[in-house]
Amino acid sequence: MDPCRSWGVLALLCLFVPGGHPVPCQVSISPEEPTVEFGASLLLNCTSSCRNHSRLNWEVPITKMVTRGPAWVSLSIPSVTDWTLKLQCFGVFGEQRHIATTTLRAYRFSPPQIYLEGDTVAGKETRVTCNASAQVSPADPPNLILTLRGGGLPPSTHRGPSVGLGFTAQPEQHGQEVTCEAALRLGHRTVNASATVTLWVWAAPHNVRVWAPRTVFTAGANLTVTCRAEGNPPPQLRWELPTNASLELWDGGTTVIIPAAQRAHGGTYRCLAENRYGAGAASVDILFQGSSRSPLIPVAVTLAALTVLAILAGSWWLYHARGWKPMPDGSQPG
Repeated sequence: MDPCRSWGVLALLCLFVPGGHPVPCQVSISPEEPTVEFGASLLLNCTSSCRNHSRLNWEVPITKMVTRGPAWVSLSIPSVTDWTLKLQCFGVFGEQRHIATTTLRAYRFSPPQIYLEGDTVAGKETRVTCNASAQVSPADPPNLILTLRGGGLPPSTHRGPSVGLGFTAQPEQHGQEVTCEAALRLGHRTVNASATVTLWVWAAPHNVRVWAPRTVFTAGANLTVTCRAEGNPPPQLRWELPTNASLELWDGGTTVIIPAAQRAHGGTYRCLAENRYGAGAASVDILFQGSSRSPLIPVAVTLAALTVLAILAGSWWLYHARGWKPMPDGSQPG
């Protein structure tokens, strides 16, 4: 071999090797920090940085299943039944030997569950709780963190298997979602899970309102009074009225209509709203003035007045225009 060429190859090799020396062959394991659910299967790879190895294999205290390639060897564990397991991969490169080690960690993790204590009723104290369970190596307590958020509530975080939050329920929270986030930290890896529940806030009747187009009516006019109320479940409405004569209920009982109402229909119209969580009420006072009259009566009165005035005017004119005077009593014509 040409010495100049050999030295040229060595010189070129030195340019790519830090320090001018060849890098020693090594092995590495992936994933570096394997974690798996207890009882599940796992596959790990051991890779060599050089292909000129004389031996590349796993050293584990369990029955192993390996698959080989040009510069790698994989380890398959069909069912992990140890909470922690030391694993080694080694490569032999001539007189050099390199070992990579890692620790397999198993865990159990149940997704969080959210509980509400009884019925959530607006205006009353209630409590929401989230529970989750985790298990790691029996010698180590699980690093479990739970966080409750949403539903118009301040976030609450607690380290451990349970987190709770007390609050006074409000009607506007009905239909909002509360989420519990659970994080199990396993070394540099974190396993996450979450659960969501929708708040169902029951509420006694509130915002009960009663109104009419006006509060002063004329006898004979149509009277309309309407009631509205909020609540969960929707409240049933019941009326207390001055009289039930000619009464009509519309829109599921929310509106009272009295055609051609009279003075007897005046008074307090009270609406009662009820559901199984309570009751509410509101009212409006209706007044009547005068009474309805036939439109012909004013016309007749006007015509009669005009007739009388016409007769008086005619008599006055005859009296002055013709000089007519009444004859004295007892006089005889000549």
